[in-house]
Amino acid sequence: MSRRLLMVIGLLALTGVGAGTYSLFFKGEPPPVAPVFVDNLDQPLAKSDEFEKLARENPVGMLDQCLARYSREVTGGVHCTFEMQERVGGKPKPPEVPDSEVIDMWVRGDVPDPKSQKTAIEVLMKWKRGAKRPQSINFGAPAPIQGTLFSERPKTAGGLDGKVVTWRPDASIFSLGTPLDPNNDMAKAQSRYCIRDAGLFRSMLRTHEAWKGLRTAGELDYEYVGKQTPPKIGRECHVIKRRCPRVETDAFEVGGEPSTDPKVIATEGFTEVTLYIDAERWLQVGTELYRTEPDGTRVLVGTYYFRDVHLNPTVPPDTFTVEALKKKD
Repeated sequence: MSRRLLMVIGLLALTGVGAGTYSLFFKGEPPPVAPVFVDNLDQPLAKSDEFEKLARENPVGMLDQCLARYSREVTGGVHCTFEMQERVGGKPKPPEVPDSEVIDMWVRGDVPDPKSQKTAIEVLMKWKRGAKRPQSINFGAPAPIQGTLFSERPKTAGGLDGKVVTWRPDASIFSLGTPLDPNNDMAKAQSRYCIRDAGLFRSMLRTHEAWKGLRTAGELDYEYVGKQTPPKIGRECHVIKRRCPRVETDAFEVGGEPSTDPKVIATEGFTEVTLYIDAERWLQVGTELYRTEPDGTRVLVGTYYFRDVHLNPTVPPDTFTVEALKKKD
């Protein structure tokens, strides 16, 4: 019997007789309740010089303005190039630096409806470079994931009912993944953050809530570095660096709770955060997380950059579909 046939039989057993176990392994928790950003529409946005003053003296107020402007002006989503490097579960270990992943990303529906506060988030990510192999139960080394699609739209409207699917064109079988919860254990083994939170609005919301909480606790220790134009972003940015009062971790999803497990903190934690805020458009287009070890070694934990950002782009009607996920650009 050929090896390929044995693999097919094994996978059929996994999805057939072992369907219950499979479902439990890949099933995620219900999504946490995301914090609500309340925009006072009667309050005009800050002027440019006022915004710079906030960046220097009140970064939480600055992020208020970022969220307010985005929620008022961005009604049709975002298309951008997203570049990231990150360690997940402490891997790869220092001093090795992981290869950067470069992704063509579309996001829409991330701003909650003003009345219901509900979202209809959709995300399409297609890897241009650095696609990773999934870490899961497999027979041999699995093919890299070249694309990921998430949609909160109902199936009746062409969506995925809040599920995520992956595309592995080089896989010998099952190249299109089964729709799964976006916060299952396999997803957490692949990335530090949930695909539901991809994009600019949720990134800014996460930072706003974290920094606001630290300010309330009297632990917001930050420095305004000045204006810079990072090569990986290509736009002039306000740069703000925060020193953490202790080793910190982020929750996998906005609104969730970060782990308190000492082992997770030791591998996932960071002690320094740097924000890059687009000086013209007031967008958080860069985030860098580093950890300084007791011996003084500075370890990259995660870097995230958004460039070539197009707000309210013309979105082809089939963008957030499986057909678009499988399409070769």
